[in-house]
Amino acid sequence: MERRFFIGGTLSTIALSARAQDGAMAKPNVLLAGATGNNGSVILKALQALPGEPYYVKAMTRDSAAAVSKFGSIANFYDADVLKPDTVKKVMENVSYVIDAKAATGVLGDNRPEAVDLEGTKNMVAAAKAAGVKRYVIITSSVSGQKDHFLNKIGRNVLIYKGLAEEELYKSGIPYVVVGPTAMNDDPPGKEIKLIPRSQYVAGMKITRADTAAVCIEAMTNPAAANRVFSIHNGEGPASDAWKASFAALPAT
Repeated sequence: MERRFFIGGTLSTIALSARAQDGAMAKPNVLLAGATGNNGSVILKALQALPGEPYYVKAMTRDSAAAVSKFGSIANFYDADVLKPDTVKKVMENVSYVIDAKAATGVLGDNRPEAVDLEGTKNMVAAAKAAGVKRYVIITSSVSGQKDHFLNKIGRNVLIYKGLAEEELYKSGIPYVVVGPTAMNDDPPGKEIKLIPRSQYVAGMKITRADTAAVCIEAMTNPAAANRVFSIHNGEGPASDAWKASFAALPAT
């Protein structure tokens, strides 16, 4: 497994360094899939900003050189492709928690929803089960699985494939958390976070990417979050930590 990193300001590519291996063994490993995407990059920064750096974060990307060029040496970038099971199996070694923030970025080729959202998730889930992952957090949609939705028309059945991907995770037996953001934006955090059953989702609800990241990170280890499926949105009240106590009231599938 290769990792991209900086030595003396120069980009280098070598086998995982002894120092990185020590870090990976000393702390619980978190594998972040889609680490360079719109959602994943925000989650990556939030993980890196946690007090005391409690996790060793494996930032998974198909092109670590491009990731370092874009983001700098803020993380341990690992090359892996969700459509190549051997690479996923390798990067999943020693992983305790997965945050799956990947998403299709097109409608053709390897970036289409059937490939990324369904086949890619199948490969991720299989590798996670084999590795004994403790919890798998996945970002999908508040309307996953819906067949009669305009997003399927413009996104090549993206919601159908997201729904099928969720079913793969449920069947795996891995403790899971399915996070369905409402409309996402890049506003700064500052409003209350609300966790609701997906059946209560209403078009027009919104959530910041920063708040989505906070929910995903909390969901990794909060005991009450295990096997919950829900939507998230921002309310009008001020920010607080009250939402962290609301997992237990949410439905499971």
